[in-house]
Amino acid sequence: MPWTYERIEKLKQLWDEGLTASRIAAELGEVTRNAVIGKAHRLGLSGRMASKSKNNGISIIRKKRINVSRSQKVIDISPVIDEPMNPTSFQDIKDGLCRWPLGEPEEIDFKFCGRNTNEGFVYCQAHHKQAYQPLSKVRERKKIKKKFRIS
Repeated sequence: MPWTYERIEKLKQLWDEGLTASRIAAELGEVTRNAVIGKAHRLGLSGRMASKSKNNGISIIRKKRINVSRSQKVIDISPVIDEPMNPTSFQDIKDGLCRWPLGEPEEIDFKFCGRNTNEGFVYCQAHHKQAYQPLSKVRERKKIKKKFRIS
């Protein structure tokens, strides 16, 4: 339905009364809320006042959120060492000796741990504990690292 003079006057009247665009659209009929808003804008009708507070003059004090850090669990990452390392070269490494790398592979004096391992494992008890951590410990460690990471 086109905007007739009567409909525009009715829109202005309802707008001045403070009705919402949805309510005006319902009163006028066959117009959408967006059509009312667009027409009001084109007519240069004044912007709406911010809605009045419903607290009737009573000031509301909001509680502040307090961040309380939970106590951190201490993660024991110290290896259990019951025998000294026996640095072993690549040529001398054999089954039953720990294959944990010591140093960088491209270095001349690159060695492996060389401690005795349990049957069927490639690392000694200490290095096995470092290499195969429960997923929960890995997640905890990541959280701690993330907490102290510099952005």
